[in-house]
Amino acid sequence: MSSELERWASPSRGLVPSREERTHRKAVDRLVNETKFAGLKVDAEAALTGRIMERAVDLDNYRKSLANGDPVLDAVLTRIEVGFVDKAQRVQRSFGSEFPS
Repeated sequence: MSSELERWASPSRGLVPSREERTHRKAVDRLVNETKFAGLKVDAEAALTGRIMERAVDLDNYRKSLANGDPVLDAVLTRIEVGFVDKAQRVQRSFGSEFPS
């Protein structure tokens, strides 16, 4: 399938490309650039999501360490941790993703 797409993207060219060939080339270039940009946005979203997850794990482990088995302190710190998770989710959702939440 890839070779078929490449064939469509690169029609045979003469010495001086026709108006149709130039229009086609511009459309192909625009599509390639849009595809690269969409892929970059997906990669950026994945990187942000991974970072949020890593930080959530770090904070959870830190909370457990600080609470040291004290249920009252653990409850207080858990509320703070949940606040971070809520805020991080808002950041993630407003990041500009076209994906539905």
